[in-house]
Amino acid sequence: MTATTDGSTGAVEPRAAAASELTDNTAGAGAGLAPSGVLDAARRATDRAVEHLLAQQDAQGWWKGDLETNVTMDAEDLLLRHFLGTEDDRTLRAAALFIRGEQRDDGTWATFYGGPGDLSTTIEAYVALRLAGDLPGDPHMARAAAWIRDHGGIAASRVFTRIWLALFGWWKWDDLPELPPELIFLPSWFPLNIYDFGCWARQTIVPLTVVSAKRPVRPGPSRSTSCTPTRGCRTRPGGSPCRPAGRVLSSCSTRPCTSTARSRPPDCATPR
Repeated sequence: MTATTDGSTGAVEPRAAAASELTDNTAGAGAGLAPSGVLDAARRATDRAVEHLLAQQDAQGWWKGDLETNVTMDAEDLLLRHFLGTEDDRTLRAAALFIRGEQRDDGTWATFYGGPGDLSTTIEAYVALRLAGDLPGDPHMARAAAWIRDHGGIAASRVFTRIWLALFGWWKWDDLPELPPELIFLPSWFPLNIYDFGCWARQTIVPLTVVSAKRPVRPGPSRSTSCTPTRGCRTRPGGSPCRPAGRVLSSCSTRPCTSTARSRPPDCATPR
């Protein structure tokens, strides 16, 4: 998804840069440090970059641009909403539409524009679409699942991805690394104290220490587990809601895909 600094969702129409605004500030720069051909190419590239930036400038002097990220933000937003019980159909449909639109032909999702398929991103996107109601047998889902299997499954994904799955009992907390929340008490002179990390890292590490200590687990959302007799269902022990019997990820880990919550990862087990 994209967003702009004023809250709107579209970029401003670029205006053409005036010729008087384009100045060559690179004249003489780097003289004697590079062959003339390389220096001329650098000047032309600089001129094009300046022209492009000026074309994006508003008449009042400011710039506004899209802030774009990969689909993990949308997938994790859906996971968090389901975990907190604050999901709504409008947001679910919009996020799922965006995630589907970013899928590559080989069934994967990338972390940056034009990049290669990324395992963790593809797993999170797949799970988010399952929450949105997409079925394992849908062509786009089958392609994603096949690629995930071929590239090591959930066990080969990043820690963050497995933490998200652990929140729903789809991965074991015991199989995740953790830091004790008491780390916060270490003084600033102690090696690897919390203040040795950047501010963005502290904002991630501190909450994760609490979450890993509490190890919360919520049942898988009903939307992903709802089914009809025509889809092939089974009832969990204890009468809990049934789930589609189809399992696309035939091998997710070298470890059992179980947890104390007695729930399973979405489509993540050896096929029956």
